[in-house]
Amino acid sequence: MNPIALALLLSAGVALAPGAARAQANDMFPSKAAAEQRAKELKCSGAFAMGKDWMPCQNFDVYEKAVSKEK
Repeated sequence: MNPIALALLLSAGVALAPGAARAQANDMFPSKAAAEQRAKELKCSGAFAMGKDWMPCQNFDVYEKAVSKEK
């Protein structure tokens, strides 16, 4: 996982379960377009910046819910 992204999450008080941390590490993208494509797979929309990378969905809360529904 990107150390800057992890620091941002921890400073925001986001607790990561082991599965969530793995999912998140796989969902960090160098471009907004790539994150938006993953958002479609997760059945959410948009992307948000996490440090210098991008993550799928409108925000982290929506991302967490989408990942928890993914099988």
